Amino acid sequence: MSAKKTIIADYHIHSRFSPDSESEIEDIIETASEKGIRYIIITDHYELADQHANTLNIDLYRNVMEKYSLPVGVELGWDGIKELNIDTKKFDYVLLSHHYVEEPITQQSYKNYLVRLLDIMQRFDEYHALAHLDFPRRYHRTREPFSVELYDLITEILKLVIKNGKMLEVNTATIELYGEPHPSMEILKLYKSLGGRNITIGSDAHSLEQIGRGIERGIEILKELGYNNILVFDAEWREVRI
Repeated sequence: MSAKKTIIADYHIHSRFSPDSESEIEDIIETASEKGIRYIIITDHYELADQHANTLNIDLYRNVMEKYSLPVGVELGWDGIKELNIDTKKFDYVLLSHHYVEEPITQQSYKNYLVRLLDIMQRFDEYHALAHLDFPRRYHRTREPFSVELYDLITEILKLVIKNGKMLEVNTATIELYGEPHPSMEILKLYKSLGGRNITIGSDAHSLEQIGRGIERGIEILKELGYNNILVFDAEWREVRI
């Protein structure tokens, strides 16, 4: 019998605390264990707008995660407009997200998205990692990559991530859709060329079946691009060789 393959981490998972998932915490833990995932963080939505709209009872949420000896994670989505009153210090891992995209989705939509995201990042610093940087691509009719004309904006965003000591999430949900994670391989190359090295990885699972999806391929892509480590949280953040 062959040994079960170990997957280092999945740091983007949604549970029943999110409006778009029905997964129970116990089932997530069991499924992750069955799939050989060593580290997990559940990152439920805290967002005031759009289809992800959801606010958590943070103290209750913390108590549940601590009951299962899990780090307390959250996917914090913000449009940069609505009042956002949340004590991020109550979380071990805050994934900063921006989900609004104008339709029809075009390169102009991509640009508008990046402009808003950069503005949010310049005004809000209470997060650990930037989630799914080229997020709108997953909804484009042909999954068109971000144009090179947008790379000046992307560079500004990545430089801000690096300057402020934040992490960049490699979100593997889209590998099954078009063979690349969020952000794309070209953007990951750019991040590395700018001196970026702080990487977390997550499947963006909204069901038990999706836990760990694309993680192994995501790690392969990182290695192909010259990355040697990702970050995991084990009482404190530390690098693990991939």
